[in-house]
Amino acid sequence: MSKVSRRNILLISIFWLFIGLCVGALALGWAIDHVTIVEFAPDDMIDLYVSIGLTAALVLLAYLLLGFAGHFLLGDEESTARQAIGFWLRLLLILAFIGACVAGILALAARGEQIFFWRYPLPLWVIGDPILEEPLFAAHRYAAYLLAGAILIYLLYAAYDHLRPAAPVAPGGALELAAAPTLAALIADGLAQGFRFFGGFAFWLQLLLWIVSALLLVFAYVGHTISPDRSRLSDAIYWATGGVALLILTTLFAFKYMKTARWIRSRPTAYLGHERRMAFWFVGLGGFISIAGALISFVGVGLSVALLIGKTVSQPPGIAITDPQKIIRALDVFILLVNINLLFAHFIGFGVAAWLSISAWKARHQYLLMTDGGD
Repeated sequence: MSKVSRRNILLISIFWLFIGLCVGALALGWAIDHVTIVEFAPDDMIDLYVSIGLTAALVLLAYLLLGFAGHFLLGDEESTARQAIGFWLRLLLILAFIGACVAGILALAARGEQIFFWRYPLPLWVIGDPILEEPLFAAHRYAAYLLAGAILIYLLYAAYDHLRPAAPVAPGGALELAAAPTLAALIADGLAQGFRFFGGFAFWLQLLLWIVSALLLVFAYVGHTISPDRSRLSDAIYWATGGVALLILTTLFAFKYMKTARWIRSRPTAYLGHERRMAFWFVGLGGFISIAGALISFVGVGLSVALLIGKTVSQPPGIAITDPQKIIRALDVFILLVNINLLFAHFIGFGVAAWLSISAWKARHQYLLMTDGGD
């Protein structure tokens, strides 16, 4: 058995282990809400539920790391429509699981409960804002419903794909690379690998940071709306909202970088030829949006830090604070974390866009030299 097939079998096994753990956690969570089990105390059931969820998170992390290293999640170069459907179903399943985990952990932190991982106590992180407990648990519950639906749909897809496998794709005609000199083909192939690797790196990292930032921003909005003392977070929240919106665009551009690799390899002249000087316009546009997002996030970080410093300075030592406007709350920290995450994500997007722009310019120059020399 080849290394590639062994790697795919390992990844598939890890993913199905992840699905099994998710099903076990969902079943246990449903039992906690609807079934009374005398043999187990409620706290023991919750600890077991959290432990299974954290174990699934570790398995998912291993799957993502191995999958990214082998480009498993990104699909094959000649991917079919059925493979694309499987990719988006796996992505939906993973996003729903991440949302449920983040919301659940934040809800326990808002309640002030100790989190145990198979009887091992994890560092206690107390948000100290019980008013966020109910919205966080509601978000966790809805994400769990979405996860259950995504798992059911993926199981139906896997069963259909197993019972009616897709016909093997016949190799097409000779690619355009076959007509180009060998060195020119290597140049195009190297550029395609760079677009695939760096595009995938930016896509997954920005997608993860967007999920975390969006969840924290939603919790901050909910707390800011229902909180009776209404912290002065308006400016920071608005800047963070703009940064999140721009991060959606840069994440989509990163996905386009990743998918452009196959076209660079199969049709190099369409991207590196004399008449295609603006073929990589989307890379420059993605970098420009990342710069705008980084500037917006930087302003948000400055406003959040100024707010925290202002509240800290305004607190007299040794005296009880009665003015809620002067108390540092979890919402203040949420907004600061959102803006920091956004600043890092947009910086990654700009760095990847700049690197790919330089690589494309160098590859076009070398490609034209080789093809003109061949003529």
